[in-house]
Amino acid sequence: MEAAAYLTKSYDPALVTLSVGVAMLAGYAALDLTDRVHAASRLQIGIWLAAGALILGSGIWSMHFIGMLALELPMTMRYAIGPTALSWLMAVVASAAALGLSCRAALERWTWLAGSLLMAVAIAGMHYTGMHAMPMAAEIAYQPAWVAFSLLVAFLGSAAALGLSFALRDWRRRLRIVKKLGAAALMGGAIAGMHYAGMAAAHFPATMIDYSSGGGVNPHWLAVLISSLSLVLLGSTLLAAAQDRRLEYRTANLVASLRDVNDQLHYSSYHDELTDLANRRLLDERLEAAMERAERAGTEFTVFYIDLDGFKALNDQLGHRAGDEVLARVAQGMRSTMREGDTVARIGGDEFLIVADAVPDDEQGRRLASRVLAAIRQSTHEAPGLSASIGWARYPAHGQTAEALVAAADLAMYNAKKNGKNGAVGYRPDMAAAAEAEFGLQRELADALARQDIVVYYQPKFTAASRALSGAEALVRWLHPQQGLIPPDRFIPAAERSGQIEALEIHVLDTVCAQIRRWLDAGFDVPRISVNLSAGRVSDSGLPARVQQCLDSHGVPSRYLMFEITETVAIQGMLQAVDTLKQFARMGVDVALDDFGTGHSSLSYLEKLPIQQLKIDRSFIGALTDGTSQQSAIVRSIVALAHSLDLAVVAEGVETEDQLRYIVELECDEMQGFLFSHAVPADAFADFMRDASRAVAPSGAAPRYG
Repeated sequence: MEAAAYLTKSYDPALVTLSVGVAMLAGYAALDLTDRVHAASRLQIGIWLAAGALILGSGIWSMHFIGMLALELPMTMRYAIGPTALSWLMAVVASAAALGLSCRAALERWTWLAGSLLMAVAIAGMHYTGMHAMPMAAEIAYQPAWVAFSLLVAFLGSAAALGLSFALRDWRRRLRIVKKLGAAALMGGAIAGMHYAGMAAAHFPATMIDYSSGGGVNPHWLAVLISSLSLVLLGSTLLAAAQDRRLEYRTANLVASLRDVNDQLHYSSYHDELTDLANRRLLDERLEAAMERAERAGTEFTVFYIDLDGFKALNDQLGHRAGDEVLARVAQGMRSTMREGDTVARIGGDEFLIVADAVPDDEQGRRLASRVLAAIRQSTHEAPGLSASIGWARYPAHGQTAEALVAAADLAMYNAKKNGKNGAVGYRPDMAAAAEAEFGLQRELADALARQDIVVYYQPKFTAASRALSGAEALVRWLHPQQGLIPPDRFIPAAERSGQIEALEIHVLDTVCAQIRRWLDAGFDVPRISVNLSAGRVSDSGLPARVQQCLDSHGVPSRYLMFEITETVAIQGMLQAVDTLKQFARMGVDVALDDFGTGHSSLSYLEKLPIQQLKIDRSFIGALTDGTSQQSAIVRSIVALAHSLDLAVVAEGVETEDQLRYIVELECDEMQGFLFSHAVPADAFADFMRDASRAVAPSGAAPRYG
């Protein structure tokens, strides 16, 4: 084959570059479409396959014909429409085969080789059919070696395309983009390499110059058409894929966000927001699961009921934020003492429950309760006055249902509180009877308040120097229809535990103010009447307003009223107590510090508390035997301390003439006790006011009641 018999071939560099670029763009589109097919739903797969085959086939075909147009021969090139359309169809078929194979979950070797061969034949067929679309008077001559090489390039390019489409699935998104660009360059090079290898195989006879056929499509317009269509189609494909990917990512992010929110809602529905402990809902499920495990294995587990002592007062003093921090620390401390698998739950404001496996007896229960108490003390060492009471009960010995088991642990916890708090008690069967009796007492107390069976008695106070009537302490009594007079040490603790103490104290305050008004209206010279306040009332910021309302409603001047608070209540609730007592001082209501000497007062505390009177506890007075005893020295020190702070001193619990003599010698200001009178009804106290001008005789000649 002599070179002179054939036309000299050359290529337009711009069109060659464009053809290679289109090939690479087509390769990238192919890989991107593979991602879309894999990510598509079942209904969308068919649409993406059809659109992908059409667009990818058109891209490959466009590369081929742009490459054909890049060929420069000394003749006018035209193309027949029929073979041109057929070559395009072959490219679409090859693309459909490639995308179809890429949809498989796995690519077996024989499928990969067979698919690559099919694609190579289709691409080669597209190329050589496109070459045949040029109407010529003489046949194009092909060199067999170059034809074989072009087929090999087509096969290797197809195999690489299929392999890469599968290999890129497992890459992460950022790496996949980089790898995809490299793979697109490889595929584009393979497609372009096959085309130009095929073009190198073709030799055009020189006789074509004179015998070129007319008709067909003008190559200039064909170049414009193909370039435009290829860029539009491939660009549209990538834009559509990118938009679909954005929607997919947005949907995936939305689904992930919804899943996270759902997980958070699910977690929140089973956990306490403040402490991150289990809540009642999760506790119920854990209790049921623990009972099922114990039933199957024949084992036991223990429930611990924990209630914080003094938390309400602390919360009122320091504020809810500080209270929340304390609860969070307590929760963390308890959780740190438990084994994995045990459940710590918050079931109320300052109440917690622990479900602990492998606690077979009371000894193990005491040990675990001691660890929990130690953890709570460690967590609350900066919160003075805060402790915990713990009760525990075992399954199935103390309850065969969750409700019965928790109730048993609750009863044990109340017994721990009755025993002085800051301790732990295991459940005993006799507690149920005692609890039922107390619950009955609490129910009757509510009825008694409604029926006005709760009355107020008055124990007179006298000056130590002249033994003149100086006041009285209002003491509550319960006139039970069947049991008679019930002492306060029986029903006041029950009122505190049941939350009825506020109603009881309001009733006492209202009764006292109403009685003072009646005495004033009767013309009596009424001395100051003192009313006892509990810890809960002192920490109530609304108490001064309630007191003022009560005084105003009965028309009683504030100078006739005094409050008594215990030393322990004042010190534990220092911050709130100071604020409340200052408001009382502005109102003109005096305050006495009761049971002085039994708590932990210091001079600094006494200086801070706006009080007007100290009441020495009866335990000191009862121990007075002579003026030189240790108790006498303590009382003398208390009197001196109080007088240095301009506070009046009251000795309570005076029962003997010797005690009276020592009280006078120690210069106490006032005194009260059974030596002078028990607490008496209002009418009997009126007799004291009638006889107020007559001093109490040393022999105790004053009227005695009770």
